[in-house]
Amino acid sequence: MGGDRFAHAAADAPTSLIGMTPESRVAGRLHPPCSKSILQRALVAAALADGVSELAVGPAKRADSMGDDVARAVEFARALGASVEHTGPALLVRGSAVSTGRRPRVADALNIGESGTLARFATAVLALHGEPGRELLLGARGTLRGRRSDALYATLRRAGAMLHEEGEGAWPVRIEPTARVPERLVLEHPRSSQELSALWLAGAAVGTPLSVEVVGSVPSAPYVEITRRVLSTFGATIGAERAGNTIVRGPLRAPSGVVAIEADASSAAVALAAACLTGGELVVTGVPAATMQGDARIVEHLRAFGYDARRTDDGLAVSGERNARGAVDELRIDLSGEPDLAPVLAIVAAAAARDGRATVLSGLGTLRGKESDRLAVLEELLCATDGAGWSASATDASLEVRPHGRRAEGGAVVVDPHGDHRIAFAGALLGLLLPNVRVSAPDCVAKSWPGFWRDLEGAGAVLVRN
Repeated sequence: MGGDRFAHAAADAPTSLIGMTPESRVAGRLHPPCSKSILQRALVAAALADGVSELAVGPAKRADSMGDDVARAVEFARALGASVEHTGPALLVRGSAVSTGRRPRVADALNIGESGTLARFATAVLALHGEPGRELLLGARGTLRGRRSDALYATLRRAGAMLHEEGEGAWPVRIEPTARVPERLVLEHPRSSQELSALWLAGAAVGTPLSVEVVGSVPSAPYVEITRRVLSTFGATIGAERAGNTIVRGPLRAPSGVVAIEADASSAAVALAAACLTGGELVVTGVPAATMQGDARIVEHLRAFGYDARRTDDGLAVSGERNARGAVDELRIDLSGEPDLAPVLAIVAAAAARDGRATVLSGLGTLRGKESDRLAVLEELLCATDGAGWSASATDASLEVRPHGRRAEGGAVVVDPHGDHRIAFAGALLGLLLPNVRVSAPDCVAKSWPGFWRDLEGAGAVLVRN
């Protein structure tokens, strides 16, 4: 048995179950939703900026079709006093001009859903730019209520803001904004890149240079680079004063041209892996060659497994069966820059283990504090499939998947994603290797890819329901 999340007995299965099957062949062309990492940053910057920003988001018909996290970011932008209109393939955002010295009058209570990224951005913006003397409640739901951001909170408290946590996690939190933004902020030993990104975003709206010093290292550096590039688009600069110290210079102004939001590379990784596992040929469009997303490295990682994966003029592509000739017995992949790829690559590693190849995924220390404890859940998921041809073990920052036992079909496996969209994606991919794998609460994918099941079915995945 795999504990309380996974079970071999279908008799205990929930009523709402979806899975993919080994009969699938994922191929063709697919355009995933726009990157929520980029779009959330752009929405916050546009809301704080002076002027009207046009954010090109592709074929999505509504903000909520881009994912729950994006929908919450739109609500937060409006709470800051910005207007947001979804017109055709774009979001038009008239900023609240906080960079001109205006303090937005935010409602007494806001809810940011389950987005850890938006939670940190909103906390920093409200603590530094909210109306002095006015307390507001930044609410949360689901898994976010148990997550923490101690380093960010300590920085904001030293800046003069009052943050009163309600419950065991960092959110919900009552915020009393600081009366005056200091000239220097110190972030000590951050556990998430989002903490530094939050200070940069809020700092760029100050209008005068702000020094942000980091003590210790910043995990998942490519996400910080996304923030730097988004802020540059809105006229702000992040300059290095000395090692560990940056100077943020605003103000934020709406760009003169259209801001194109890339397709989400994290979502692209799921589709590309599905094609690899089913021997299909797939092009995922919308991720440019000069992408700012670290997760586009999925191409290099899939190539390391022996798949024909590459970048094209308009996206990322894979084709054909895996070529295992000349492969090393143990593949080591450092995911410290792109830890969100771990759930996808864990399933790819399971397929490799069936062919006698071990994989060690490292650099995963941040996964313990995501929507779920992703390392523990992935270990449990892979260990629940007894006799499938692999074994798995996790440490504090790594996951090892090794060949084990004879290859057998095994019994039914129900995957409870524990409210985590990326675990649901992993469960879907597992179904391409084993029959009778079902994902419970499959709608949790709406956090980042509301149309995931439909889109993959359209690309050739064979779905089973209940």
